[in-house]
Amino acid sequence: MTLLQVRDLHVEFRTRDGVARAVNGVSWSVEAGETLAVLGESGSGKSVTAQAVMGILDVPPGRITGGQILFEGRDLLTLPDEERRRIRGARM
Repeated sequence: MTLLQVRDLHVEFRTRDGVARAVNGVSWSVEAGETLAVLGESGSGKSVTAQAVMGILDVPPGRITGGQILFEGRDLLTLPDEERRRIRGARM
C-alpha cells in the first residue's frame, strides 16, 4: 500500500527580484514500512519539499504551484487547513 506519494510537485518563492523556482516537478512515493532518503546539493529543494509535504511551508513568500501530495490516497493540498493539521499531528 502506498502511504505517501508526491506527484509532479512545484514550489516557488516570490521575491522582489522575481520568482525563484525551488522545486520543479518532484515525484516519489513511499510504501508502508519503507524509508525514503532524499539526497542533494545545498539549495536543491530537499527542505522545501519536506516543508510542502508537511504543510509547514512559509506562505507567503512560498507557494505550491502544482502537483499533488497524496497521503493514504487523499490529496493533502485539497483538504481544509484544520483537517490537514489533524492528519499531520496524529498520523504523519
